Amino acid sequence: MTKEKQEELKELLQDLQSGEFDDPNEESDSDSSEGEEYDGEGLFWPEDKADVCENDSYISVRKKMVSKHNHNLTNILSENSKLCQQFQRKQSSRHYMSMLVQRKNLPAWQERENILDLLDQSQVLVVSGMTGCGKTTQIPQFILDASLRGPAGQVANIVCTQPRRISAISVAQRVAQERAESLGNSVGYQIRLESVKTSATRLLYCTTGVLLRRLEGDADLKGVTHVIVDEVHERTEESDFLLLVLKDLIVQRPDMKIILMSATLNAELFSEYFSNCPTIHIPGQTFPVDQFFLEDAIAETRYVYVIEGSSLYKRKHNSSRIYGPGYKGGPRNAMDYVFDDSESFDKTNFVKDSIPDQDLCLQELFIRYSDVSAPVLKTIAAMDLDKINMDLVERLLEWIVEGNHKYPPGAVLVFMPGMAEIRMLYERLQKFLNAYCDCVVRCVVYPLHSSLSNEEQKAIFSRPPDGVTKIIISTNIAETSITIDDVVYVIDSGKMKEKTYDASKCMESLEDSWVSRANAMQRKGRAGRVASGVCFHLFTSHCFKHQLAEQQLPEIQRVPLEQLCLRIKILDLFAEKTLESVFSQIIEPPDLESLEAASQQLQDLGALTADEKLTPLGYHLASLPVDVRIGKLMLFGSMFRCLDPALTIAASLASKSPFVSPWNKREEANMKKRAFAVGNSDHLTLLQAYKGWCSAAKKGTRAAYVYCRENFLSSRVLQEIASLKRQFAELLSDIGFCREGLRARAIERASTHGTDGVLKATGPEANLNSENISLMSAMLCAALYPNVIQVPLQSDGELKKLPKASELRFLTKSDGYVHVHPSSVNHHTRLYESPFLVYLEKVKTRRVFIRDCSMTSVFPLLLFGGSQINVELHNGEFVLSLDDGWIKFAAPSYQVAALVKELRWELDELLEDKIRNPNIDLCPRESRIIQMIVHLITTQ
Repeated sequence: MTKEKQEELKELLQDLQSGEFDDPNEESDSDSSEGEEYDGEGLFWPEDKADVCENDSYISVRKKMVSKHNHNLTNILSENSKLCQQFQRKQSSRHYMSMLVQRKNLPAWQERENILDLLDQSQVLVVSGMTGCGKTTQIPQFILDASLRGPAGQVANIVCTQPRRISAISVAQRVAQERAESLGNSVGYQIRLESVKTSATRLLYCTTGVLLRRLEGDADLKGVTHVIVDEVHERTEESDFLLLVLKDLIVQRPDMKIILMSATLNAELFSEYFSNCPTIHIPGQTFPVDQFFLEDAIAETRYVYVIEGSSLYKRKHNSSRIYGPGYKGGPRNAMDYVFDDSESFDKTNFVKDSIPDQDLCLQELFIRYSDVSAPVLKTIAAMDLDKINMDLVERLLEWIVEGNHKYPPGAVLVFMPGMAEIRMLYERLQKFLNAYCDCVVRCVVYPLHSSLSNEEQKAIFSRPPDGVTKIIISTNIAETSITIDDVVYVIDSGKMKEKTYDASKCMESLEDSWVSRANAMQRKGRAGRVASGVCFHLFTSHCFKHQLAEQQLPEIQRVPLEQLCLRIKILDLFAEKTLESVFSQIIEPPDLESLEAASQQLQDLGALTADEKLTPLGYHLASLPVDVRIGKLMLFGSMFRCLDPALTIAASLASKSPFVSPWNKREEANMKKRAFAVGNSDHLTLLQAYKGWCSAAKKGTRAAYVYCRENFLSSRVLQEIASLKRQFAELLSDIGFCREGLRARAIERASTHGTDGVLKATGPEANLNSENISLMSAMLCAALYPNVIQVPLQSDGELKKLPKASELRFLTKSDGYVHVHPSSVNHHTRLYESPFLVYLEKVKTRRVFIRDCSMTSVFPLLLFGGSQINVELHNGEFVLSLDDGWIKFAAPSYQVAALVKELRWELDELLEDKIRNPNIDLCPRESRIIQMIVHLITTQ
């Protein structure tokens, strides 16, 4: 720290201690040390003030949330009367009647009366039925139609949750079409940032998160008569939590009906959870689907695994696996071991079912698969069964397209675990498409994943011309959320991306895992919708029977729980209960270690007290539908008057990255990204790219398009970030952290060409420091701490030279060394001005990676990191340390250490007051503190 900085600190603290900036109405406590404890180093440190949110500010916020869901009974009855009349008139409509004929052909229609009777008799009903039986589109209509035949006061008001945005939209569109009306009349949808509904909407399809957010302001779901939770078998964190809320809510709302819908035959689990409520099963309406496994696929295509050559999965030949552990001969030609049938084995021996095929030698495979030919088993023995064999996928596609089999033409659905595998197969198919189709039959290939726009989805659902085979390469989104009704063939890789969470290391992993048997059956069920179908699973029949789990582990047992803990605490239903007692009531609760880790994280962030009460900060973070660290960035951006850039970064973290990396131009795209780099920060890099897009858009739509194309940016994602920014501004307005009365749609309408409108809407006062890059870096530190990694530096500040960027390692507190992800602008950095980086998340794939990170310096860590600063004398130096001492700084003198610690105390007091009462303006003393801190950070 320079002498100038030390003098600035002294000057500020002298001003504060002199009382020159004190509010004259504030009681002085300068003569009292009551409530303080001596820290052993000559400094007073106040006891923690873990205030809970019990003042007028929070009551006002709660009133605003509740007012959104107030209902005018007169208006409701008037709308209901109109809907009843419209329903009577449409009975004679030709379009309605033609759609009704189609509806009556669905299996769900055959159970219509039974379902309505059971709902009359019970408050909760569990419905199971294979995908395509019509339960999602028909059951809500059965309830609505029955109510529209009665008096206006008894018209149903139905909310049907969906696990994904894409399904909420597509199902609502289909139901509106079946009802011969425009979307937004009696049927609508609502997802984050988008809704199509009116006061007349009585059947609302929405994401699970939308309903949970409504429950925060409308604990009783006033006016809602039926809640339908669809796809409960997927066991998402949100759906399991919603079931817990509804289980408690129906006690207070005995008039409300709950319907749980599952695409698998696990209704008993949900029935038992709701006191053994009745269940009903709807049989599917599909054509026969022939199910084949890896051994069948190899036999049908006559595929031979080539060990020598250009195989994608080339590996060293393991002779002991092929010939058994006793084989000592030299290497043999690949064709020899595939086609040599001279060997004979004693097939009466037994191989334990618990041993996977991958661990068996060829002799043992002959014993297990006595009815499978030798060439097939030798190919299986040579393959790596834990990897997806893209060569075999191509051979299967060739077999399907050529048509030398008994199955009819139709679309092909290929399940891959993630985008990398989709990309790999897509590239291979594009490259060799003509060879596969013998240059006669044409194919069209579509990738399918959750980030597709509505326009891109339409092509997937469209029927191709005669003679053209549609091939769709999809993630597991096509298992249940999307129905492509012309699929006849399914190729199931047997793999999916699954999140896991290590609570002890606070680390998420996204790993390839085997699907469950339930997943495999769902994938099989995608075929045979319009004709006899076929499904090829790229794992063996033994793997299916003995290795795959019956069901996937519930998501709530695989993810961090911080946001869910806050959601629990903000709901009136659970406010006075302990987290452990609430989580224990979940249908299949997470382990105690994950819950304790989440609680500790929230305490470290200042969101929870030690006795699990929401602090003012915690209350506001719970009100924001984002990760707690993203929410903290938004709040601090407001308090330090750099709101616009804080909202941009927050929206980008809550969205997908706008940087795209075309499959054949990856290095060029990375160079363009690095051109935006500033401050050794991925977050500030994104901010620069977004600002450049806004500037280009001011010149017109064409200029914005060219900007995105030249810089490898997704215009769609940038537009989503802009929409999120406006939504976040509205949320902050609601809780008092920016101008009152802001609404996202009004901001959008008032925005000028090329801007998102947030800067103008929030006003100059909230954005005085919006161009201060150093301050924004400090705000990232405040939000992301304690997610800190240390850079291994030499004495000159330069990173040790390593031969490859992939070998760079950085130190974390809990789990040793990690790597900066190759997509980060810091991946190739060798010189850091500060030895610390902050990050949002670390993930484990092949290695442990920090995905996005930003360099942070001494002052932000001292002022915003940890719960307190400790000062101790070590080897003749005064050392400032955070929390348990993992992060340490040497102070030039004891006086400097004391000044820093006292300034931190002043800042903590100010921020807590501001968070507790966000509408209150800063007094002159507090404004002076903020100004000085901004100055210190900016000029460090």
